[in-house]
Amino acid sequence: MNSAENAITILKADAKSAVGARLNEMALEYMAYTLAGSEKKGIVSGTFRKLWKGRENRFSHQYAFEARANGQTLGMITCYPVTVLKRLAWPTFKQLLNHRKWELIEYSLRHVKSLYSMITMKEGEDDEFHIGTIASLPESRGLGIGSRLLAFAEEQAIMQGFTKCSLTVKKENELAFKLYNRLGYQITGEINKPAYSLYRMAKMLV
Repeated sequence: MNSAENAITILKADAKSAVGARLNEMALEYMAYTLAGSEKKGIVSGTFRKLWKGRENRFSHQYAFEARANGQTLGMITCYPVTVLKRLAWPTFKQLLNHRKWELIEYSLRHVKSLYSMITMKEGEDDEFHIGTIASLPESRGLGIGSRLLAFAEEQAIMQGFTKCSLTVKKENELAFKLYNRLGYQITGEINKPAYSLYRMAKMLV
């Protein structure tokens, strides 16, 4: 571990962190459009800022940790037991509907395949601790932030009594797939939906 990596600390996320909210959005890439009900940058960003600041939704600071160095947020991860992830599905949708109202419904009706793909997606098994989103700022890549965040999430999993950590990765995201595979994550299944194609990956922790 080099000195730059040593300077990085992982802390509980701050509700006021604008960077944390942006990293959540970055992690989802085009999947964020379906959730926000828009492809307009300002609307998508505003929706995810509201989710980040709120509680009891899967994109909340409540379930997130930030990688910081010199007082700046460089990376972010959300993680929770799969059972918690499932419990948050309905509250997350209700908050999105409250934020976006009819615009979300109208967008969903125009993009039925994306909506169907999202709501029928099975991301993990009940005995797994799950990494929901993970991202780092482009200018901080190469500092080992992704590896540090993953290791931190795995520590959280072990502390909560889990022996397996899981995540999903888009099939086209070769760089992320190679990182996860190098760190011990193996493909356990595939998610092939009309709008999205992902690998399910998991790692045994003990």
